[in-house]
Amino acid sequence: NFLRDEMKNSLEELELGMKGELQMSLRMEALAASLELNRVPDNWASKAYPSLRNLADWLDNLLERAEQLTRWTEDPTSIPVVVDLSLCFNPQSFLTSIMQVTAQTQQKELDKLTIMTDVTRKQPEEIETAVRDGAYVTGLWLEAARWDSKQSCLEECLPRVLFDRMPVIVCRAILREKLETNGVYTCPCYKTTFRGPTYVFDATLRTKYHPDKWTLSGVVMLLEVPM
Repeated sequence: NFLRDEMKNSLEELELGMKGELQMSLRMEALAASLELNRVPDNWASKAYPSLRNLADWLDNLLERAEQLTRWTEDPTSIPVVVDLSLCFNPQSFLTSIMQVTAQTQQKELDKLTIMTDVTRKQPEEIETAVRDGAYVTGLWLEAARWDSKQSCLEECLPRVLFDRMPVIVCRAILREKLETNGVYTCPCYKTTFRGPTYVFDATLRTKYHPDKWTLSGVVMLLEVPM
C-alpha cells in the first residue's frame, strides 16, 4: 500500500531527524508542522483518498476503512451484507463491479448499464441478509435537503440542519434506457463538500417536487461531511 509505506517511511525519517541522526529537510519540517497543527501532511494526502478531515479524524477514518477491507478479504467471493460506501478507498470501482456482475449474469452490455438507487427505510443494523440483485450501501448524507422516510421522497431540510444521513440504499445496475426519470431527481454524489473532482456517481431519488427545485438548491449526496 503506497499510503501506508509513505506514512511509515516519512515518520521514521522524521524520528531520525529529531534525534539528530539525519539532517532536517524541508520535507521533514513540513511533516512536523502538519503533525503539530493536526493537519494531514501533503505527502500523505497526495497518496490517499480525498478528505477534508483534520489529522486525528483522518487517522480514525483510515483505520475504519482498513477494518472494512480486512473483513471483506476474509470472504472475498461475497459482498458484505451492507457496504459502507464512505469507507471504500475507491467507491467508483465498487459500483462498477455491481454493473459488471449484472452484465455477466444477465448477458447485457456493460457500457449500456447505469446505477439505479432505491432508498430503504432501514438502518444498517436492521439488514440481515444481502440483497439478491445489487448491493446494500450506507455512509451517504444529503446536503441541502432531507429524506422523508414516511413518504420515501426528498423533502426540504429542517431549520439549521444542513446534512441528513440517508437510510440504507440499494444500488442496482439497470439498462440506461430503462432508467425511470419521472418523479426522480438525479442527485450527484461526491466524496467531500469540495464536490467537483470528487464526483462518484448519480443517484436516483424520488421527489414530489420538480427536480429543478433540488438542482437550484444545490442538493447533493456526500460520503464525508463536516462533523
